[in-house]
Amino acid sequence: MPAAVDTLLDGLAAALRAHIDPERGLLDPIRQAPTPPDHYGNTAAALALFVRGADDWPRARQALQAWITTDDARLGHLPFNRLLLVLLAQVMEQRRADASELGQVRAAIRRCRLRATYPSNNWTLLAQTCRLLEAPPDRRERESARLCKLFERWTTPAGGFIDFPERPTEHLATPLAYHHKALFLAALASRFHDAPALADHARRLLDWAARSWNPAGYAGGLGRSNHALFGDACLLAAMLLLGVHESAPESVAALATRLSAQRRPDGLLWLTPGGAQSGTASWDGYMHLSVYNAWAAAVVGMACHLAALKPRTGDFIWRKPDPGCFHDAQAGLLSWHSPRGTHALLTTRGQPPQSFSRNAADLRYAGGVILHLAGTDGAPRVPPPLRLKKANLLANPALAGWTPIFDVAGELHALSDFDTVTVTPLEDGVRIELEGQPRIVFRPPARSLLERAISALDWRLFHGRFGRHASLHRKAAAGLRARLSLDVSDAPVLRIASTLEIAAAPDASAIYLNPLGHALTAPLPAASGIRCTPFHSSLPDGHACAGEPIALQAGTQSWSFVLPLGAAHPELDAEHPGVPPCSP
Repeated sequence: MPAAVDTLLDGLAAALRAHIDPERGLLDPIRQAPTPPDHYGNTAAALALFVRGADDWPRARQALQAWITTDDARLGHLPFNRLLLVLLAQVMEQRRADASELGQVRAAIRRCRLRATYPSNNWTLLAQTCRLLEAPPDRRERESARLCKLFERWTTPAGGFIDFPERPTEHLATPLAYHHKALFLAALASRFHDAPALADHARRLLDWAARSWNPAGYAGGLGRSNHALFGDACLLAAMLLLGVHESAPESVAALATRLSAQRRPDGLLWLTPGGAQSGTASWDGYMHLSVYNAWAAAVVGMACHLAALKPRTGDFIWRKPDPGCFHDAQAGLLSWHSPRGTHALLTTRGQPPQSFSRNAADLRYAGGVILHLAGTDGAPRVPPPLRLKKANLLANPALAGWTPIFDVAGELHALSDFDTVTVTPLEDGVRIELEGQPRIVFRPPARSLLERAISALDWRLFHGRFGRHASLHRKAAAGLRARLSLDVSDAPVLRIASTLEIAAAPDASAIYLNPLGHALTAPLPAASGIRCTPFHSSLPDGHACAGEPIALQAGTQSWSFVLPLGAAHPELDAEHPGVPPCSP
């Protein structure tokens, strides 16, 4: 086991011990209160400490008791809690724990009732993994086959996990964090049931993950929880379960080392690499410091435990990507590795946001965006996009980053979805050419009494199902058509070139709010008409820049710029034939 993994787990275990109160269980320093009772912080902390060493059982028991004494009505995330408790019970059986305490854990498992389906596919996958882990020998093949059917339905031909929708069409979402979670579940299931079909699914998911991997230990940027500890922990645990620490120990060590660098003064880890600088700015509402730290310690610690019980040598190979392009066309995700060591992760066609809100713009799924770019030194050069409050986007359109934003007759539209995609390998890079129409950013307000009733009950009774369905049918901007070309290359220096063409109909009434919009992890020197602002993304040192808004005229207008990133401070070289992009 790489020393970096032990260092990571030792630090997490010490921090969890320090944050468990004998009466209240796991505490959350951000909330300044106990870990949310409807999450899985206490059960994860109990597993994390006990699997790390039996001597930690007194502290683990305190966290477990805090969960056990929580009223049923306040419990939530039941598939997560059930998985953690099932794994805890198995470790207790192996260590011949006290029978009455083991009985308590088994009773706790029964409180976590599972449903057949959930709005997010990764939850359904988690529930079915629980059924397989708990299945008696005579039912194991049946539960394994059901799990494999889910993987078959929710995996793209190239190997990416589809988290949304339940019945995939041409529009689907593949957040990287949840690909890593699916990979972890496949790796865990194959540990408990040695079926060739399960191993094949784990292998495909692993190969896909390796292609979007950065040698410095970054593997994220798309969708929810981008570059977040939850997904990173799932990936690290999967690598350990599949024996990658034996075939490619440097890759495992790189991820573990990068996570340890997120250590806070209180011993817990920030949930993103940018946390020390931006705090909770890039977190979703469901992200909690105590929960994700306990989850990371639990799944990585359990993976180490299982790997030590039964080493897995040579079954799974971490296939380091060859130079060139890998494009999952269905997901619209492209990874490019250069011979010099540059790595870029970009979106092409765009994906539907999983939260189509009236008050927040989720640009993390937009097409035509550089999600991650690292030079030969491994340092990130581009921060991933954000989910923004409506007021913040209206006040500062530069925060949209690489995604062009338009005000069309009083409604905000984003150039986030494309119906034509062309990918061309270049001698020293890759070119992505896209065509599409801007689509509405915010979900329209409910107008009828029925719409208001559905909206009020959607999350409470239907877990956001109607909102997710609406995201698949976002209205396109009438009278606007766009072409976007994006080049990334690294000879003689790392270079980004972007060209946008907008064809506006004579009767179109539109304002381009963020001309020449882009985001980088280094502040740019002052350029004429370009304003930059701090960009609190999941990676540190983000800055977003754009020109002043401009009213579009009938006909075709274009904007282009080149960013050479070889120097310490990149310079903006902009060309704007047609309408000047920075006019008032």
